[in-house]
Amino acid sequence: MISVYDVDIDNVALQHSLKRLQGATFKLLPAVEEGADYKKPLETIIVELLGMQKLIPSLDLLVTLVCKLRGLMEVDTEKEFMLYRRSIFECCGLLDRIANSLS
Repeated sequence: MISVYDVDIDNVALQHSLKRLQGATFKLLPAVEEGADYKKPLETIIVELLGMQKLIPSLDLLVTLVCKLRGLMEVDTEKEFMLYRRSIFECCGLLDRIANSLS
């Protein structure tokens, strides 16, 4: 895949990054359940995805994904845990779709 810098980025490398981010996103669930800080890892995921989107703007679903993840920063996980949980699964699904689109 060609980036904005006219550099050919290996699709397999991108898929590995997306799978790693999918794992990190899924780990946000037990972090909330255990009362651990989930916002810092969430911010890190968002920053990495924003960088990927700027580097490879043709990955349209990244915008949707970043919007969902950014929205999770505003969710009161104590009152709306099921919304948080559902959104995490949706984000993992989006990451999977993006990775599979690179095949």
